[in-house]
Amino acid sequence: MDDSSGETIARYQQLFEESQEAIVILTRESQVVDVNRAWLDLFGYEREEVVGTDAVRAGAQEDLHRLQGHMDGGGSVKDYGMRLSRKNGRQIDCLVTAAALRDESGLHGYIYRVHDVTAQKETERSLRSILHLSEKLNSALDVDGVLDRLVEALLELLGAESGCAGIRTTQGMSCGHFSQGHRVPLNLTYHCAPGVGWPGWLIEHGTHYLTNDAAHDPVILPEVRERLAITSGIAIPIVDSEKDVVAFFEVYNKRGGGGFSQVDLDHSLAVAQIASLAIRNRLLYRNLSALAAFSQSLTTASDFDELLEVVARHIELNFKRRSVILLPFNGGLAPRFRSADFVIGESELAAAAWSWEHGQDAGRSTDILSAAQALYVPLKARGEVVGVLGLEVKQKAWFSNVQRQLLGAFISHSAFAIERGLLEQKIRRLRFLEESAKVQNAVLSAISHDVRTPLAAITASLSGLLSSNGALSQVAERQLLETADLEARRLNRLVNNLLSMTRLETGVSAVHTEPHDLLDVVSAALEEMGPSARQREVSFDIPEDLPLIPMDFGLITHVFINLFGNAFKYSPTDQPVEIRGRILNDQLEVLVVDRGVGVPPEDLARVFDKFYRVAEFGSSTGLGLGLAICKAFIEAHDGRINLESNPMGGTIVRFVIPFHGTRTPSAKAEAAGV
Repeated sequence: MDDSSGETIARYQQLFEESQEAIVILTRESQVVDVNRAWLDLFGYEREEVVGTDAVRAGAQEDLHRLQGHMDGGGSVKDYGMRLSRKNGRQIDCLVTAAALRDESGLHGYIYRVHDVTAQKETERSLRSILHLSEKLNSALDVDGVLDRLVEALLELLGAESGCAGIRTTQGMSCGHFSQGHRVPLNLTYHCAPGVGWPGWLIEHGTHYLTNDAAHDPVILPEVRERLAITSGIAIPIVDSEKDVVAFFEVYNKRGGGGFSQVDLDHSLAVAQIASLAIRNRLLYRNLSALAAFSQSLTTASDFDELLEVVARHIELNFKRRSVILLPFNGGLAPRFRSADFVIGESELAAAAWSWEHGQDAGRSTDILSAAQALYVPLKARGEVVGVLGLEVKQKAWFSNVQRQLLGAFISHSAFAIERGLLEQKIRRLRFLEESAKVQNAVLSAISHDVRTPLAAITASLSGLLSSNGALSQVAERQLLETADLEARRLNRLVNNLLSMTRLETGVSAVHTEPHDLLDVVSAALEEMGPSARQREVSFDIPEDLPLIPMDFGLITHVFINLFGNAFKYSPTDQPVEIRGRILNDQLEVLVVDRGVGVPPEDLARVFDKFYRVAEFGSSTGLGLGLAICKAFIEAHDGRINLESNPMGGTIVRFVIPFHGTRTPSAKAEAAGV
């Protein structure tokens, strides 16, 4: 070999040795012929430890034989993925490019270039883990589920022994989601105010915290360090779109020893962004649920006072704040509802009045009348201030952006609900005035006609008797007396109807039930009606063994008087009125059947309305209160009443009242010894 060949070999030897890529040369039998410095550094060997040895010990035998078989056929291999072992036993991910060494005499061996891609593979695995974590977090049903899954995934991703996560509250960080590997939860809960412990430090600084010397760390809570034997840790804030810290997580102690690296920190920061979105979604869902429950409660409130109570109750439930609601009154503002222990002084009233007049927030936490103890917010609906909401302000309390949005929605819903409630009150007042005017007109009509007519008849009868000086026959005198009696009873029924309606409107009427015989009640009603009843045929279809029925004797008697009065008035005198009674499905069913002129179908649904009179009968006397009173008295017994057309002509009034088992009249008589 001449000098130039030697120089060429030396130059190639230098390039081989100084190459930044790990290169190894093998014989056909996989014996190591030579390696360069990059290969020795990558696998941790000295040259004399590997030259002349079997290369299989550094890699998988099956993969090596597959590569060599491919090259023996004349091919080459590029970027073949393999996991090879270093001297310390640690496996690394590699991409291998190989070619056969041959000349005219044949195959002599192989040359391999090994590229370490462990870092890239770790990054890929981390990315896959993070993507999987994103799926897990977003499938959680609530914030607690998100935090539990977050800790579990972090321990696996970072190779940590234990960790915890928590959510920010109005007073600091609530730390309650601890885990110690293999999904083993720890029964440990604590609370950190701002500035206290790693969680409190995160609130104040809004950035991560990493230490590999927890034993001398000045921030960590000593009891947590001792309980979990923490030597190193990472604490990461979870921030929202407004850069507010809304939650956090911590991981402690790398498994197998060692500290946390920059790569661990980078992975943790990436996880924090995913967790922020998942927590925000769960908080928004929770807020939507709270808002839906609030809206439903507002809708189902039975009256205005209950509506105001609903507003205050839901605000205290969701925001832990006592409140006061002030509404316009006599040209100013007055508290209409307030939570227990909410004190309203002069400074509070002044702040509320300013908020109402200017349509802006006032009081604590503002620049306007900040000496007040509460924050006062105008309740606006359609651009108009309908009232003021006062909210308790707690020292150093914090609201997240999501909570502020929810509070704004609550205030808006409250304003519209209060506006609607105030409008309904105005409508009720207008209807009351309209009803009062209607009652007044009806009463005046009754006085001018229905009262004056019987009074005139009574006066004429009595005057005839007084002026006769005994000239009238006994029959004529009796006719005048019967006329006076008939008209007096008619006047009495009219006055009773007016009094009954007054009692119903004012809530004075009360039901006093005792067991009574239905026939006794019907007979009392007919007796009360006097000659007008005696002149009519009334038939009864009531079983003799009908039990005693719990009822208010006076009220049900009044019902029968009104029903008989209508039946007698609107049916021919030669047609009977029938009373039927029976027990059906634990209820007393009573039918009053006449064969009169009937009620037009279009009026059937309205005959029980107050002051309603069928147009065809408008010329007849009466206030239109009789059936309305019947309906009220029957419903006061938890019963129901309706009117239907009689197929044989006339009407059928049917009412039922509950019956729960009472002795029959015969049993009652036997018990009395009769």
